[in-house]
Amino acid sequence: MTSPGSILEMEEKVLNGKKVRVWKHLPPTFRRFLLHTLHTYSDRQFLSSPLPIPRRRHRSHEDASSSTKADDPRENVTFGQVLEKSLRLAAWMRKRGLGVGSKVMIGGRNCTGFIVSFVATHLIGGVAIFLNAWLPREQLIWSIRMTTPSLVLLDEERAEILGPYRYVRETNLPDMFCWSESSYLPTLMDIFDTPTDVHSILRGDGLEGLGPESDAVTFFSSGTSGFPKAVLSTQRMALSNLWSGMVAPARAALRAGLPIPPLPKATDPQRTLLLAIPLFHVTGCLSWLMRAFFAGSRVIMMRRWNTDEAVRLIVEENVRVIGGVPAVVSSILQSSSLPANQTFDTVFYGGAPPSSHMPKEVKTKWPKAGLVQGYGLTETNAYVCSVAGPDYLDRPDSTGPPVPICDLKIVDPVMRKPLPSGQIGLLFVNGPQVMKCYLGDEVATRKAIDEDGWLDTGDIGYIDDEGFLYIKDRLKDVIIRGGENITSSEVENAIYSLPYISEVAAVPLPHGRLGEVVGAIVTLRPSATSGKTRKIDERRILGDIKARGVLARYAIPEMIMIYDDPLPKNVNGKILKKDLKLLIQKEWEKRRIDGSSKPSEVNTIRAKL
Repeated sequence: MTSPGSILEMEEKVLNGKKVRVWKHLPPTFRRFLLHTLHTYSDRQFLSSPLPIPRRRHRSHEDASSSTKADDPRENVTFGQVLEKSLRLAAWMRKRGLGVGSKVMIGGRNCTGFIVSFVATHLIGGVAIFLNAWLPREQLIWSIRMTTPSLVLLDEERAEILGPYRYVRETNLPDMFCWSESSYLPTLMDIFDTPTDVHSILRGDGLEGLGPESDAVTFFSSGTSGFPKAVLSTQRMALSNLWSGMVAPARAALRAGLPIPPLPKATDPQRTLLLAIPLFHVTGCLSWLMRAFFAGSRVIMMRRWNTDEAVRLIVEENVRVIGGVPAVVSSILQSSSLPANQTFDTVFYGGAPPSSHMPKEVKTKWPKAGLVQGYGLTETNAYVCSVAGPDYLDRPDSTGPPVPICDLKIVDPVMRKPLPSGQIGLLFVNGPQVMKCYLGDEVATRKAIDEDGWLDTGDIGYIDDEGFLYIKDRLKDVIIRGGENITSSEVENAIYSLPYISEVAAVPLPHGRLGEVVGAIVTLRPSATSGKTRKIDERRILGDIKARGVLARYAIPEMIMIYDDPLPKNVNGKILKKDLKLLIQKEWEKRRIDGSSKPSEVNTIRAKL
């Protein structure tokens, strides 16, 4: 797969005093890659992008479930039109004195303006900082101030939130502009629509210092607790994911006796994908958007996630590629609105732990679809491991072997000594895709990356004899019951095996003698609540788990709470266990006071945050 002359050929380089393996044929900069792809696919349709909805037409989340095409105004944009708008914006940035290393913050929902801002920033050799658009106002301001951008580009919703603060001296905010019409910030609309001389941008005047080790992107970490950190990476670090994304399909092809798929060409048939996760997240940008640039794909963007809206777009736009995070795939799988004859070319997910039952369920429903799972972190610019095809179906609870440029090791969480294969411990990662630093936080950087370049992922798992990685839990989420370590994934996968379960989160419950015991919060599939099936309550769920015999006795939940709505998640699809833990522990304490620790027989505990 990595032999001399192949697409995935590697070479050794010394970076920051350390010898590493890198992709030999990787584009050196975002600028060169983006100019090439935008020229190559110039005439192709690229984006189907939501347009701002006038305020009088804003709908509630409940109304969104009955959306129609008329409720969703859109624009269709070609690759060439994105390039034209990006060049004009880049020329305007250069006139403002921005260039190599200048930090430009981009904040908003998925739309054309976001992508044009991203491309323009890289055309001048700048550093794109991706603002988490769903943060509350105070955290938006904090994110801007701590990353110190020279310029902030926003959508109309963020402009309304932040616009008034540009006049407040104490906030010390930089110049801010809106890429749509706005009453709160100056608009860039005239910049996009006015022809200007862009020859100096195309030539790259003044960009002589731009190279693979130049700073490129800053993403905010997507943890489910605490405040996010700003993760800074270079051009090489972030672009490595583009080539790493080809590894799983190449490996699957070779193991099937087929040649490695060639690089995309302008003559290849165009495929349409549904972009269901935010572009400000590393998976949305580096895995989905960048691969759409690479392959010349058409991208259907959503205003926000809604299953019925997603199904409508899948059918109307002939979407052939879906995925993002497992929750997206699970929602589409379980949707009664999806036509029975709907098929897909590829189903790809990562960014959050999937159920070990998901690959079989996907292949059962869409047997001809290619299936790929990836594992990585914001701090690794996405891919660390990947798996596809029969390897994934044979090892449904594995995330696959590491990509060839990356090294893994499992260590004892306390002593930090390497552990042998098959033994569970803390995962460390090393490779050229590991972040440069946490911006403005040297202490956190030193804590995360040791002097030899090994990144502490905070995940626990093991590596089998063939090099496949199995992630079992976040170290902080392990449940310790009377000295027995119980990973939430083993409990969750056992509960996921029940056909009526939609989602599950295993969390610890306090116990006076044992320290902690297992609790779980679940949601039910629509078919389980239709009234045509036997009632599902806590007692039945526990009985079915015990009957299957897949969990050790000490790992069986002491309490299961049934949750009416989808489990709460952050913007990247990770379940917010911290919030759920507070909810179930409150009910657990109530049971203790009432003197009843037995499962509910009649009155199923139903909860809403």
